[in-house]
Amino acid sequence: RWLRRPPSCEGPPALAPPASRLARQPPGAPSAPRPARMVQEKDAVAIAVPSGDKKKDEKKKDAKKGGKDKQAELSEEDKEKKEQLELLVTRAQDPDAGVARLALETIVQELKSSTSSMTSVPKPLKFLRPHYTTLTEHFEKMPAGDLKRFFADILSVLATTMEKEGSRTSLKYRLEGTKEGITSWGHEYIRNISGGIAAEFRERTEKGGDVKELIALVNEIVPFNMKHNAEVDAIDLLCEVDRAQMIEQLCEEPSFPRVCLYLQSLANFAATQADKVLYLKIACNLYLKYKEYPNALRMALKLNDAKVVAAVFSACQDRLVQKQMAFMISRRKFSLDFEDDEELKEIASGEQLSKHFIILAKELDVLEPKLPEQIYKSHLEEKRSTAVLDSAKQNLAASFVNAFVNAGFCKDELMTVQDSKWVYKNKDAGMMSTVGTLGALLLWGIDEGLPQIDKYQWSSDPNLKAGALLAFGLVTCGVKNECDPAWALLCEQLEAEDQMMRLAAVVGLGYAYAGACREDLLENLTPMIVDTACTIECSAMAAVSLGLIFAASCNDEVAQAILQTLIERQAVEGALSGTWPHFFAVGLGLLYLGQQDACEATLAALDAITHPVGKYAKFTVESMAFANSGDVLHVQKMLHACTEHLEESEAEHQAVAVLGIGMIAMGEEIGAEMAIRSLDHILQYGELPLRRAVPVALAILHLSNPKVMVIDTLSKLSHDADQDVALGAIISMGLIGAGTNNARLAGLLRQLAAYYAKDSNALFMVRIAQGLLYMGKGLLTINPSFSDRFLIDPIAFGSLVVLAHSILHLKNTILGKSHYLLFNIVPAMRPRWLVTLDEDLKEIKVPVRVGQAVDTTGQAGRPKQITGFQTRTTPVLLNYSDRAELATEEYLPVATVLEDFVILRRNPNFKREVGD
Repeated sequence: RWLRRPPSCEGPPALAPPASRLARQPPGAPSAPRPARMVQEKDAVAIAVPSGDKKKDEKKKDAKKGGKDKQAELSEEDKEKKEQLELLVTRAQDPDAGVARLALETIVQELKSSTSSMTSVPKPLKFLRPHYTTLTEHFEKMPAGDLKRFFADILSVLATTMEKEGSRTSLKYRLEGTKEGITSWGHEYIRNISGGIAAEFRERTEKGGDVKELIALVNEIVPFNMKHNAEVDAIDLLCEVDRAQMIEQLCEEPSFPRVCLYLQSLANFAATQADKVLYLKIACNLYLKYKEYPNALRMALKLNDAKVVAAVFSACQDRLVQKQMAFMISRRKFSLDFEDDEELKEIASGEQLSKHFIILAKELDVLEPKLPEQIYKSHLEEKRSTAVLDSAKQNLAASFVNAFVNAGFCKDELMTVQDSKWVYKNKDAGMMSTVGTLGALLLWGIDEGLPQIDKYQWSSDPNLKAGALLAFGLVTCGVKNECDPAWALLCEQLEAEDQMMRLAAVVGLGYAYAGACREDLLENLTPMIVDTACTIECSAMAAVSLGLIFAASCNDEVAQAILQTLIERQAVEGALSGTWPHFFAVGLGLLYLGQQDACEATLAALDAITHPVGKYAKFTVESMAFANSGDVLHVQKMLHACTEHLEESEAEHQAVAVLGIGMIAMGEEIGAEMAIRSLDHILQYGELPLRRAVPVALAILHLSNPKVMVIDTLSKLSHDADQDVALGAIISMGLIGAGTNNARLAGLLRQLAAYYAKDSNALFMVRIAQGLLYMGKGLLTINPSFSDRFLIDPIAFGSLVVLAHSILHLKNTILGKSHYLLFNIVPAMRPRWLVTLDEDLKEIKVPVRVGQAVDTTGQAGRPKQITGFQTRTTPVLLNYSDRAELATEEYLPVATVLEDFVILRRNPNFKREVGD
């Protein structure tokens, strides 16, 4: 290349060496000898390059200067504007009040009429910034009066771009100003002032100061925000100044769905239980005001308040909507008295479940019963040995697998066939559980189920009779029948001489009447908790059954009975040692499920118990009371309990704390993700009792929701050196995949069956996990959250917590003689369906779009509710994070959330197109 010859240099232009050659030569390398001509060329280059480099440097400097100059250079119009504003600033300081007022009014006009983009400050504001200090100094010298107040208004606007963080200068000037026309300055200014008001309000209330002037500003800002699509800002401000009740008066029909949706989300992050209740009540009242009764019922059920639920029913006059709400009551297993309304009673009883489930199975062509071997697919396992294992244990596993896979189908190939002899292939307690599996097979089908179980009730073998009692309880689980068959069949056996019969009757009643809150059961079961003549297992299970019957009711009598027996047994040496006393704590916790601060008196009473079970009970009650709340402070409390290094015998409460992390965090997604990270740390650095609880905590966070990351973690833990960790991980794999038919989990479980072929306990757990994975042939779920994951079924969740505590004591419960505890999975079983019904409650097929649910809280307009959808015809199955919406305009849904049973009414404005 020829370099351009600099004007200062004389002689011919010099030739620069090729860049490639210079690049190839390593720095510091000795240069090869060159011919004289090249040396001359080099010399020439040496002269030319420095001057070129200088030029480059100068160019860079010039470019920088130029950039600054360009920034400094203003267009003619901007220059004129700047000079005009500078003149106005001078005039504003004029001693003549008239001149100053005119100048200030012109500044106001300039500021209000200017436009700005999202990324730039309005020009008048930008040009006035250098004069901010001058203006503030002049303001301080001004005498009090209207002009000073007007001046303060302008300084308040200028301060939005000048104030230091936390100084609240803008608000200070606004309060000193005219206090008029705050809304004329636009949203950005109002948002800035709102932030200042919130901080100032907090500060003043802490010091006991007067907040009237702040409330006056709030009363001006909030209606403006509500009218101009800034409902979120309005609600935030009202919540900050403890005036949330004002939302009800200010909210209008077009904006109320957005307001209610935001209040629902806000309730999850409320600082106190009182705030949470307040936000939900406001949302409930708004839904009632605008006659959206199904949504009002959702709020009432979230509040768990029978009076509010009854008020929603009495406010609604539309019969079809009442029927829809009865279906919602049935789904939540809520105990509500419908008085003489037989039709609503029948819907809420859940008796129609079995009929519709069989129709769904026919529709999806899965009615054919499956044998356990079809689930195990043993031919696909890598056979390492032909070890002869305990055949009775493997037969028991097959009984459970058969029950889980064919649950609700009312027929199978082992138990319901003519002259079945399968029961006799099991031993002792195994026979009881095997007969009990009939309850799961015939689930919800009371009329055809009871006669099939009845024959075992008259057997001479107490194990078979006890199994029949269990099955009676399970078959009526989640279904109410006016004949009350379970009580009629089980009540006599509560006083049976055979302890196994009494135990089976107690457990069966717990399943049959979970959530019923019946006083007659309280009278019959409470003495069994305190009675030391009963076995400790029977007393503990009586506590658990009463916990399920009065779940989330905070019943004081049951709590007193359990606390009394714990205090009395503490006085007897060894009475609280062993596995079963821990289940008293579980029964106590179930009473306060999700009731948060209501458990404080019970926690204080538990301080009287010095035995390690006392600490176990405290953590159990607290973790259940705050379950599904996402309360960060309580998660931290649980984590803090995990930091102590204790002996294994004293560390049982730490396992409950780990379980508590999962139970509390399952309320919302971000909390759940953070909990997974905390559990990961516990796995890496925690002691053995802590590590044993981690798989179960992971399972509680992902019930019937198999995420790849969690599957991988549990898969690693299933080969852990500690057997308890490995066994917990295996059953947890079953729980996260329950009813999903997940192929990845199926493959991993088959590998585990081959790996643990010689270990009868581990193989038993693998088989149970395989049964859970294919539960209901993929039609069922055990996830307790429903109604767009907004509500939680306390019975399902409570029974799963009982199972989780059983897994913590695996060797003495499920792997011992108390494998009936596995039946705690049955109350949590529910079809994961959407069934559409016409106005006569008969099934109709309509097209629906099913896709991933999208959170639209706080979004403007009408955003899409689902993404990546597929169009299918009802009945359809919904996964954990799915949402459905109607794909036809011919019908209108009565329910607001398309899940479970949804009644459709014909759209009166629908006109069928020609050719349809």
